[in-house]
Amino acid sequence: MRIKEAIADDLSIPEGLINEALSVAHAHVKKFRVRKKSGGDREIYHPSKKLKTIQYWLMYSVFNRMSVHDASMAYREGISILHNANKHRSNRFFLKMDLENFFPSISFSDFSPILKEWHDAVRPEWVLNAEAEKLIRSVCFYKDDRLAIGYPSSPVISNIVMREFDSKVTALIADERYGKVIYTRYADDLVLSTNKKGACKEIYKEIIALIKETKSPDVRVNHSKTRFGSSTGGTASVTGLKRCTSGHITIHKKQKDHIRLLLSLYRKGLLDPEEEASLLGHLSYCHYVVPDFYTKISKKYFKEIYDLRTKDL
Repeated sequence: MRIKEAIADDLSIPEGLINEALSVAHAHVKKFRVRKKSGGDREIYHPSKKLKTIQYWLMYSVFNRMSVHDASMAYREGISILHNANKHRSNRFFLKMDLENFFPSISFSDFSPILKEWHDAVRPEWVLNAEAEKLIRSVCFYKDDRLAIGYPSSPVISNIVMREFDSKVTALIADERYGKVIYTRYADDLVLSTNKKGACKEIYKEIIALIKETKSPDVRVNHSKTRFGSSTGGTASVTGLKRCTSGHITIHKKQKDHIRLLLSLYRKGLLDPEEEASLLGHLSYCHYVVPDFYTKISKKYFKEIYDLRTKDL
């Protein structure tokens, strides 16, 4: 069966709609820019509804059936930044590295051999021929056949392509010469932790060497975001969360203060609807990640939190 037939049958749509979506796949992609915290802009791409529908079919019928490494913490059902932070809660010394322009560094040529290997092993009902490869490339890759920030399918494809890299990093630390090292990757954030003092600098050298020799995908380190840290006598940050010396995971003081400020302003009727929605998001995040802090602020702002949660924003 051709892949277009499989998609049309599963979605109960005529094949002509798929052809129509493919004919304007890139022409109907909306582009907009968002300001980055570090300065400058990030370009976001929003596919058409028809294109997005095909992406979701590929995600659920193909990509979610392909293997990713256990060290990959992002974009996986049932796994969050809290799980990522908890992996490192028993270690004292940390190395954090950031991969530059992560999604655009991954191309269809990186993904294609992995797709072929999976198809040969699983043998789904549709044939992986030139037509199928062209469809997947057109639907899920954009400028220069690279992953686009904003495409629903980009995160899962990135995890699939990074599986071999994650395996190589895991192999580097397997012999415990740097202590019992924990490695996780949350999208473009690499975190390695150990209890062996001074080991992180040696691990860093090995990771840099590995990245230099890795040609697929062609990832690069954003050296300005590389951080060495220790929780000895203080705290350490892991993917936006704070690990205390006791191993307790919480959020940063600035974020707590910001939430308290928003609640105080809401009590005074000084928040607009957009800010109220943002506050509700912060509260939901806290409820899941730091329930003890959520309980504490709930005692003081019970009425305000109740109003927000029952309000139609």
